[in-house]
Amino acid sequence: MTTWTAAFRSAPVSAYESMTLIHPSRAFNDQTLRQVVRVRGAGDRLRIRLSNQYGKQPLTITRTSVATHDTRSSIRAGTDTAVTFEGTGQVTIDAGAEAVSDPVDFAIAGESDLAVSTYHASAAGPATYHPFALQTGYVVAGDAVSRTHLTGAEEVESRFHLGGIDIGAPEGRRVVAAFGDSLTDGVGTSHGTHHRYPDLLAGRLADTSVINLGIAGNRLLSDVFGERGIARFERDVLAAPGMTHVVVELGLNDIGLPGMLGLPAVPADELIDGLGSLARQAARAGLTAVVATLTPFGGADGVSPGFDTPEGERTRQRVNQWIRAHVDAVADLDRALRDPAAPAVLRSDYDSGDHIHPNDAGAEAMADIVARAVLESEGLPRASGRARAPQGRGPGLGR
Repeated sequence: MTTWTAAFRSAPVSAYESMTLIHPSRAFNDQTLRQVVRVRGAGDRLRIRLSNQYGKQPLTITRTSVATHDTRSSIRAGTDTAVTFEGTGQVTIDAGAEAVSDPVDFAIAGESDLAVSTYHASAAGPATYHPFALQTGYVVAGDAVSRTHLTGAEEVESRFHLGGIDIGAPEGRRVVAAFGDSLTDGVGTSHGTHHRYPDLLAGRLADTSVINLGIAGNRLLSDVFGERGIARFERDVLAAPGMTHVVVELGLNDIGLPGMLGLPAVPADELIDGLGSLARQAARAGLTAVVATLTPFGGADGVSPGFDTPEGERTRQRVNQWIRAHVDAVADLDRALRDPAAPAVLRSDYDSGDHIHPNDAGAEAMADIVARAVLESEGLPRASGRARAPQGRGPGLGR
C-alpha cells in the first residue's frame, strides 16, 4: 500500500516557467540529501521509491537509508536502517525510470515522520523534483547517510528524486489519491506544519492513507508546470498500488494561466470533457472518483495579472454547474470557500492573501468537504463512475 508519494515535474520547459520558479531544480555531486516525510498507516515493512522520471541521463545513488526523524536535520539515534535495491546498496536508475527498494523491516504506527537520506557520489544533471515541498530538506558534503546530526547543512525547499514510500498493511484500508494543483499541493498554508488539505484529510478519515499528488501550477489539459493532468493520471493514480479513491481538483490553472501567458482561453467544454474522462478512467479501474468544483479567484489580478477575467469566471461557473449535475461524488469546494456576499471571491478568513490559495483555515474547510464527499461516495456503487458528457456532446478527451 502506498502511504506517501510525490508528483514530479522536470526542470523548466519554457522561458515563463524559468522566470517564475521560486525553487528551481538542481544536481547533487558528492553530497548527501536528507528529506523528511510524514507517513500515515501501520505496518512493519516499507519500501522506498526513487525516481529519475525526468532525468536526461542515468542516476546513480550510492547509498540510501531510512530513519525516524527527530528535529531539523537530525534522526533518532538507533533508527537508521539501510535500504537496498536487489540486494545491493547502490542503484542506477535509467532516465525516465523509477527504482523500488527491497522491503525494509521498519515498524510504522499511526502518524510518523521519517527521514530518507541518499548519497549522490556524482552529478547526473538537474533532478526530477517537486518544487513546493513545504518541508525543509538538508544537504551536506560527502557520505553522511548514517550520521545522526548533519552539522552545517544547507537547507532546500524542494523534494528531489524521492518518489514514494509503500507500507505493508492489511487489505481493506482506504487509500485516497489527492490529484490536483497548488490547492492540493498546499500553497498558501504554513510551511512545515503539514497543513495541506490532504494532510488534514487523513486525520478526518479512519483507517485511511491520503496520497498528495498535487503540483503547483498544474493544468488539466496542457503542460507548463508539470505534465498535464490527463497525461499523468494513469501513471500517478491508476498505476499506484492500493488506491481505492481519487479526489480530482484540477482546472483552475487552465482558466487562469492563459491570461497570464497571453494564450487563448480554454473553452469550458474542453475542461468538462477532461474531468469526465478522468472520472470514467477511475471507475473503469475500480476506484471511487470524487470531483471538486473550481474555487473562486476574484481579485487575483492584483497579485497575478491576467488570471482573473470575466470570461474566466463564466467558464468556472459553467464547469461547476456541470460537475454538480453530472458527477455522482462531488466535493463542492466552491461553496465551501466562497464569500456568500461575493461568490466570485474567496472568503477573507480563508484567503492566504493572493485571492487564489486558501490559508490554513481554508485548508481545514477543504478537508471537511472532501472527507464528507469521500464518505458519502461509499454509498454509491464503486464502478458506476457517473460522469457523463452533457446532452448532445460526444466522448470526452484524454481517454
